[in-house]
Amino acid sequence: MSTSAQKIKTAVLIGVVAFAALAALAFVVDSRLRATDANLGNLSRVGAFDTSSGISKLTAGSKEALPVLADAMPPFAGINAWLNSDALTPESLKGKVVLIDFWTYSCINCIRTLPYVTSWYEKYKDKGFVVVGVHTPEFAFEKVLGNVRDALKRNGIDYPVALDNDYGTWNNYGNQYWPAHYLFDASGKLRETHFGEGAYDETEHDIQLLLAEAGKHADVPVTQVPTAIDFQKIGSPETYVGYKRQEYFGSPERVVRDADGRYSVPDPLRPNMFALDGTWNIQSEKGVLSRAGGAVVYDFNASNANLVMGGGGKTVRAEVTLDGKPVPSGMRGGDVIEDGGKTYVDVSGQRLYSLIDTRGQYGTHILRLQFSDAGVECYAFTFG
Repeated sequence: MSTSAQKIKTAVLIGVVAFAALAALAFVVDSRLRATDANLGNLSRVGAFDTSSGISKLTAGSKEALPVLADAMPPFAGINAWLNSDALTPESLKGKVVLIDFWTYSCINCIRTLPYVTSWYEKYKDKGFVVVGVHTPEFAFEKVLGNVRDALKRNGIDYPVALDNDYGTWNNYGNQYWPAHYLFDASGKLRETHFGEGAYDETEHDIQLLLAEAGKHADVPVTQVPTAIDFQKIGSPETYVGYKRQEYFGSPERVVRDADGRYSVPDPLRPNMFALDGTWNIQSEKGVLSRAGGAVVYDFNASNANLVMGGGGKTVRAEVTLDGKPVPSGMRGGDVIEDGGKTYVDVSGQRLYSLIDTRGQYGTHILRLQFSDAGVECYAFTFG
């Protein structure tokens, strides 16, 4: 961390999204924005925190001491349920270094941070450190308790998680992003924030500094997670299928809202556009296939391609092709399987499905999913 006490890390990275229901922030941050740092001297607020009186306030007298950004942790408001823990309060967390992690389980940016966050918890939980995941949903299905439980198991999350379905705690923090990290010291003061992906070594170093302030020895190597993501090379944006935030729709037909419509794929499909084939019901958050045999196609430019989907209460198999052929073994995402010389994804639970992973080989491709049965739900494409 820089010796300057004036610096707060802020990072707006690929796919970091401002919540559209907040009137003053009704936009989606462009998925290709890069990380930026902002000097505290130019900021008077961080979310709901007034930092104007605290930007020059240091503790411990250390050259590396972090500034005090706010004097108290906001309460957990409107929490629908707690997982992995009884209900927590700022008072019950006093004496611990606390990382508040705003996330939602189908967000690719959140998913890519989780190996770091879970590692930090395991490394430092016996030294007075705790992570509190505040799960604030982007889609309606992310409010379902069973879906969140499954996500915790899938991602190996053992730390406390609060279900913030009505945005009570999100609004208490004045938060704007998934993911967002707020780091509090053992006395409950806000000392560091980070929005989006990246700067993991800096955040972990700050955790170690605050543990040292609390008298805990935590000088261990920082977590390193291998990744082939190069954000500068991702050429395709996060893309929503539902009409509420729909962009980049390439089918020539006009969208019919909340009713069956027949759609087709143009030839050629324009770059960074998606198209539907068959009979679909396009709703606010999603597109639902109304008749078997439909497809979704995307002309993308990236190394990885993902699609948030659900099976509509059953398992629906989709044949997955890349540039008109089965996906080669070295380019398959984690959810793609081979069967009889073809490649498929079995869609059941509502979550993000990893379809293409070229291991860092960026380029332009045509992704097609041909569904065997009706009822499949498509929400959003994300890329890496």
